[in-house]
Amino acid sequence: MKLNVGDALFEPLSGNTGEVLEIIPHPDGKLVKVRWRVEDHLPHDTEHFYAKVKKSIQKGEIQHTPKMQ
Repeated sequence: MKLNVGDALFEPLSGNTGEVLEIIPHPDGKLVKVRWRVEDHLPHDTEHFYAKVKKSIQKGEIQHTPKMQ
């Protein structure tokens, strides 16, 4: 499994949906910038390490849907 720009993320506990905006190189590993859209709220951006997002997907904490080509 590989994250790419445009992939959709869903967090079942909070009901947030997100989109991967960019993947940024960083000295400590890649950073993933996600724009979360929360119902009845303005969207907000967060940055997470690539490895943490990947681990959360593998644990089932976040659902990942690849972008359709």
